[in-house]
Amino acid sequence: MAKNKKDNPVAVYAVASQIGFIVLTPLLIFVIGGTWLVEKLKWPDFMNVVFVIIGITTMSAGALNYLKKLIALYDNSESGTGASEIKHDSRDHDYYDSYSKSKKL
Repeated sequence: MAKNKKDNPVAVYAVASQIGFIVLTPLLIFVIGGTWLVEKLKWPDFMNVVFVIIGITTMSAGALNYLKKLIALYDNSESGTGASEIKHDSRDHDYYDSYSKSKKL
């Protein structure tokens, strides 16, 4: 049994599937609903593009809002910003520098 709700594989699957639901649902509603409205009310065809843009905007806003909540939920740092508290030296990134110096062309 998992120690924490966050470590439960079913909970992780639920979070991942909810992201998919948040992304697909607004787009499908606006595309299908917009197409139906354009045909039913005999609006100009460019209104389909307007509904797609509204759907993409709604989808993006919902996904970003949900991801911000997930970051706050799974954040382990004390600051609560999601930023890592790892301190490192800039000399730790010298792998490629030493590789290019040792390789002779």
